[in-house]
Amino acid sequence: MKRVPMEELEPGMVIARTVIGSDGRALLTENSQLSEAYIERLRLLGFKSVYIKDGLADIDIPQVISNQVLSAVSSTLSNSIKSYSTKKTLDLKSLRMVVTMLLDDLLSNHNLLIQLEDIRAHDDYLFFHSINVAIFSMMTAITMGYTEGKVIDIGLGALLHDIGMIMIDPAIINKSGQLTESESAQIRKHPEIGFNILRTYREVPTKVTHIAYQHHERVDGSGYPRMLDRKQILEYALIVAVADTFDAVVSDRPFRKGYSTTEALIILRKLSNSYYDPEIVEAFASNIALYPVGCLLSLNTGHIALVTSVTRINSTRPTVHVICDRDYNLIHPPFEINLQKSTEISILKRLSNEETDIVRSKIYTQRNEARTGSCVG
Repeated sequence: MKRVPMEELEPGMVIARTVIGSDGRALLTENSQLSEAYIERLRLLGFKSVYIKDGLADIDIPQVISNQVLSAVSSTLSNSIKSYSTKKTLDLKSLRMVVTMLLDDLLSNHNLLIQLEDIRAHDDYLFFHSINVAIFSMMTAITMGYTEGKVIDIGLGALLHDIGMIMIDPAIINKSGQLTESESAQIRKHPEIGFNILRTYREVPTKVTHIAYQHHERVDGSGYPRMLDRKQILEYALIVAVADTFDAVVSDRPFRKGYSTTEALIILRKLSNSYYDPEIVEAFASNIALYPVGCLLSLNTGHIALVTSVTRINSTRPTVHVICDRDYNLIHPPFEINLQKSTEISILKRLSNEETDIVRSKIYTQRNEARTGSCVG
């Protein structure tokens, strides 16, 4: 599976992950074949990329959150945002219901690690950022031992943490260049705006409203809007702050490419104690797959291997299929190694996107040559 930018999509490519629109509907299901019309429709809807099957291997990637639940959350959040924009009302009952659905999936699949591919088949940044942050925050809260009721409150607050952005000029939010001082000041208003929106609803717990208010505060007092320190910041908000930063860092933005999972976790850990609570950072990190299914690893044996299975038990020593040597010569047939058991084999590195593209290209060429040769014979 490979994430392909819109400008590189071609008719005949096969969708590897169901594409869900911001209204919660499935636009293209897994295994759908792209046509010119589909590509144009995705472009008009604002998608920047989609996941495409790349032929490396047919791998069943387990999803922590099902497509059905993602669709329900997406449509409910979309309807709530539209409702607030036009009628100044939020359907808190429905929002809490879909957060409960998220919790059910998270608890049912708690042995699985979150892989970015699980929740990143979408490109409306601000909208799906809220969903991602809710998932990350709830998983972290579960790890920290919060009760189900509190996890739901954290999830609701995380889902609505950026509700104040509704009142910010979209041109500022989506600006590709550096923000002016005046534009930055506008962005920094969104926590207080969100707090004032949520506090008007009696059914929203005070702690949930303060997630919107405090998620940009930092433990050293350098955050905004009130420059609170660690003792003054609600732990719910500290959890969401870590999830919010991680998702922002790994996301492609108009002004930069997203960082890798490993790079993002390094950034969070470096900022522990100054910006973020270190215990929360580690609880968060324990849920993220460093080597997600489908990525390529360089092994000390001189081979390149494809990750085919990863769980909490083997998070740093996944099961892999060895597919080629360091010179990209295909291994026939590929063979499986459980790195948890084969302790003499070590991972040298995860291949970068650029290196992975080279491997895919080489393998594609070799397979085509093999097919051509067999046809000639």
